[in-house]
Amino acid sequence: MTPGAGGVRLVTVGIGQLEVTRERSAVLVAYGLGSCVAVTVFDPLAQVGGMVHVLLPDSQGRPAQDEPGRYADTGIDELLRRMNELGALRPRLIVKAAGGASVLGAANAEKFKIGERNAEAIRERLQHHGLRLAAEDFGGERGRTLEIHLATGRTFVRTAASAPHEL
Repeated sequence: MTPGAGGVRLVTVGIGQLEVTRERSAVLVAYGLGSCVAVTVFDPLAQVGGMVHVLLPDSQGRPAQDEPGRYADTGIDELLRRMNELGALRPRLIVKAAGGASVLGAANAEKFKIGERNAEAIRERLQHHGLRLAAEDFGGERGRTLEIHLATGRTFVRTAASAPHEL
């Protein structure tokens, strides 16, 4: 999909970034998710959607004003806060996520487990807010791309070697 094709506006959500919108023509995309995890949230009634691209599992109390999406705890908190500002309500939220791969090789994967820790931190923070994942695609050894189409709320994931499939 290219920017502008069919009236679609492609919005890249980079590492540590988050985006929330009610713009129905937007498609939010996180490219190259290795050990990072991207989380999508959609409220079908309010027509509000968002995405955060998390790099690390825990801020450990570090301020994250410039990049609240960098950490799972601050990223999820800020994503939900911004969704709420646009009228989204927690009971209606559909949450999906992908990433958390071990792309550094077997030796480093066992030592650091960043992808696994990111996925677990996302689940824990969502649980803290009374939410859980409706769908997920975590783990493995291949990076992924995750996208959410705000016109429909449909979320797709793909690897470099696979066609997109819906979460």
